[in-house]
Amino acid sequence: MLQIFFGQAQSKYFFRENEINLQVNIPVLGEKSTSVYSLNAVRTYESQGFYLLEADKQLIGALVKPITYPLENPIYDIYLNLLELTKDWNLCRIWNYVPYINDESRGLENYKSFCKGRSLAFENFYGEDFGIKLPAGTAVGIRENIYILYFIAIKGNILNVENPQQVSAFYYPRQYGPRSPSFARGTVIDYQGKGIGYLSGTASIKGHQSLGKGDIVKQFYITLENMRLVFEQMGFGSNFPDPQLYDRHFTIYLRHMSDLPTIQKLVAENLVGINHLIYLHSDICRAELDIEIEGTITEK
Repeated sequence: MLQIFFGQAQSKYFFRENEINLQVNIPVLGEKSTSVYSLNAVRTYESQGFYLLEADKQLIGALVKPITYPLENPIYDIYLNLLELTKDWNLCRIWNYVPYINDESRGLENYKSFCKGRSLAFENFYGEDFGIKLPAGTAVGIRENIYILYFIAIKGNILNVENPQQVSAFYYPRQYGPRSPSFARGTVIDYQGKGIGYLSGTASIKGHQSLGKGDIVKQFYITLENMRLVFEQMGFGSNFPDPQLYDRHFTIYLRHMSDLPTIQKLVAENLVGINHLIYLHSDICRAELDIEIEGTITEK
């Protein structure tokens, strides 16, 4: 299994038997502090700095790497390595923890520099039409000169979906940086006879514009509506997936710790029956946004 332990003093990772233990220096705001992704590994190995767990039809991997700035060049190299490692697989979910995501290096925000390196790697590997290959993704901040990536890939088919009320991140206009972000709003897979939906990091954006600046309640409800729209595209119905039919795991990233009580109240009112919920204190990819939510939905 891959175990992610948040709230650690220093980010690092290590193997232990058939496990990857990933320690992440992102503060925990609630009670839960661990995420687990399980598989029956038949092979464990290291390649290109990635620790990898491989089963017959699933591959899970993680990387923790000290980073140099600007991010474009090291991220380009890391993603090329990732794509080479997974060339015989279908990537279905990627998590990125980007150091000092809203700070600037050489006049360009770190997130935009990250997006440039990632996009150029996808284009180099897949060609100009790489947008059809992009899986669900999250990119949030970590306050450490460390970059963290972990991923899930499978042998089976995947379905990448978009939000009908949002511009696909792949097609964002140039105002958001020299290269657009490279991810789908969500990905659906069938694994061992069960449907699994991976919801990308979701925020208060309509079209391509951020909404609700300075208003955490408005941002929450717009984010919630975007989540519903993506779940509908995934085939889970016109509302949130039924907790009687699906396990629902969510991670909520908050820029300001002071927003936690408000968001906890709104979650209690609107997201009943969550199986696993983690609150983390992390900067969001857009400086004007204060909340991002991601999720994994698994058929029971």
